[in-house]
Amino acid sequence: MEAPRSESESSSGRKWVERLKHDLVYRRSGQAVLALTAGTLTGLACVLFYYMIIGWEYLMTGFTDYAVQGHARHGWLDLGPWFVIFVPVISALIYAPIVQKWAPTTRGLGIPEVMLAVRRKGGKIPRNVWFIKVIAAALTIGGGGSVGKEGPVVQTGAAVSSLVGSRLNMPAQRVMILVTCGAAAGVSATFNAPLAAAVFALEVILVKFSAEIFGMAVIASVSSAVVSRAILGDRFIISLPGSYQMGSQLDLWAVPLVGLVAGLGGVALSKTLYLLTDIFNKIDSGPEWRRPVLGGFVLGVGLWIFPELYGTSTDLQAQALTGEFTAGVLLMYAGLKILFTSYTIAMGGTGGVFAPSLFVGATIGTAIGIFIDPLTSSNPAVFGVIGMGASFAGAARAPMAAVLIIIEMTGQYSLVLPLMLAIVIATGVSRFITRKTIYTEKLIRRGDDLDDPVNATLMGRNQARSLMGPVPGIIRVDQSIPEASQIMRSSESSVLPVVDEGGKFVGNVSSLELATARLAEDTPPTVADLHLEKTSVPASAMPSVFMQRMLGSHVAGLPVVEDGEVIGWISAEDLVHRVYRQQRRAMEKRDSESSWGSRWQERRRNRDILDDN
Repeated sequence: MEAPRSESESSSGRKWVERLKHDLVYRRSGQAVLALTAGTLTGLACVLFYYMIIGWEYLMTGFTDYAVQGHARHGWLDLGPWFVIFVPVISALIYAPIVQKWAPTTRGLGIPEVMLAVRRKGGKIPRNVWFIKVIAAALTIGGGGSVGKEGPVVQTGAAVSSLVGSRLNMPAQRVMILVTCGAAAGVSATFNAPLAAAVFALEVILVKFSAEIFGMAVIASVSSAVVSRAILGDRFIISLPGSYQMGSQLDLWAVPLVGLVAGLGGVALSKTLYLLTDIFNKIDSGPEWRRPVLGGFVLGVGLWIFPELYGTSTDLQAQALTGEFTAGVLLMYAGLKILFTSYTIAMGGTGGVFAPSLFVGATIGTAIGIFIDPLTSSNPAVFGVIGMGASFAGAARAPMAAVLIIIEMTGQYSLVLPLMLAIVIATGVSRFITRKTIYTEKLIRRGDDLDDPVNATLMGRNQARSLMGPVPGIIRVDQSIPEASQIMRSSESSVLPVVDEGGKFVGNVSSLELATARLAEDTPPTVADLHLEKTSVPASAMPSVFMQRMLGSHVAGLPVVEDGEVIGWISAEDLVHRVYRQQRRAMEKRDSESSWGSRWQERRRNRDILDDN
């Protein structure tokens, strides 16, 4: 029989675990291990997601890719082509109640929620998000929803990373970085584009660049891509026959045209999505689960007419680039994709718009290439590839990621220069039309403006209720001047709030006012007979409001009043302490930053000093 472990052995084991957790959280090597873990888990989730999509699609249609079958009958039930009308309805009947009950934030795009979590909530994402997101998105896409896979996988990778961070009790700043790594891993596994994924995560999710964070994102995206490639195979997402390049440098005149029109296509996708969302909000105010079910019938009718738009339509996109359609048909498909994608998300489906924006750009760019074919020597597919990047840049305004992801998805490395030109033009056109992107507009509509310059100030958008402290003292109107003076002295404040018999705020009294009253020949009987300053701030007041009132009234503090009652106190001293604490934490962070090499050199110097002594 094995002897029980001694108390010292148990204590040693606990210390070893605590040391391991400390190294994972605070050492760069440990953070690299966590980034690798996040990437690997996200890659596995992406593979699971892929098989769930094709599994559900096969169950619903009898094919693993119904979009390429035309108006086919059900593969194994032998139902007529009309069966596809009911596929989105059946799918919605399953995922809509699940989403409403357990994870409402998984509805829609997914990436805006990750942006908000990273830049406003310290990287915290509810634990059940990743699993429900995968289920809902698989049912949406496998059930015919014309959306992309990247949004769900990004949110899944971010949620898994957030869970790892919370388990280790990581500081918020490090959780944010780890969640960003998970988001990069999601894009990488979806598009087989690890470099573009790392740039996308930093450019769109975190909006912060540094060599260290970029390195962590690369580790996560590479590990995710390795897992995905090992199971699903190493391939270009958009497979083109051969390498394309500009037929002549003179053809560059057409690139700005493609960038302009395809960029407008990306903006149109964003505007149509939120226009349809507003329409749904007006016509259906019932329970959230009902909208996808009712809307699914209309989507099913659309898929019955245009079955090639079932799901992600990746094969149709490849056919468009290889010249299998006329320019008019391509523009029709671009408009239909905008409509189908926007409708799928507006009705309550779950999925991304990254891939649909690439589809829109590919069809628009190729159509332009066909129109101007007599004037150029370049293959129309060249302009289709360029249009993919321009459309995504117009929708998301992530120019660096747009350049890289098109190159990694198609392998057309010779098109870097025209891609850069078109994407910059598309980004400029998008910024000229609206300051919102397809991701930020969803957040702005909810009141979460991530790009608000006020957020970068020391006080930010913290309301008075989050900055207030305890009230130093309260004086009642029926108290005598000596009693009020005693309360004032005990509070060590120069001004205090005054309330009536019911506890409602009536004004402020200063120590100078009380001292003057005590020295007067005819001392007022109670505080109610004094002059009371009425200045206060509501609990919802922003820093600009209460600081202006403090400066205007020349007082060291003001009461925070809600529903007529004093609930807190804003003081200049507390605000200065807050600024000091922020400054001190920043300095401590700066002083604590080190590397393995610097620590090794420090130990060596200390050892040399001991040897000399």
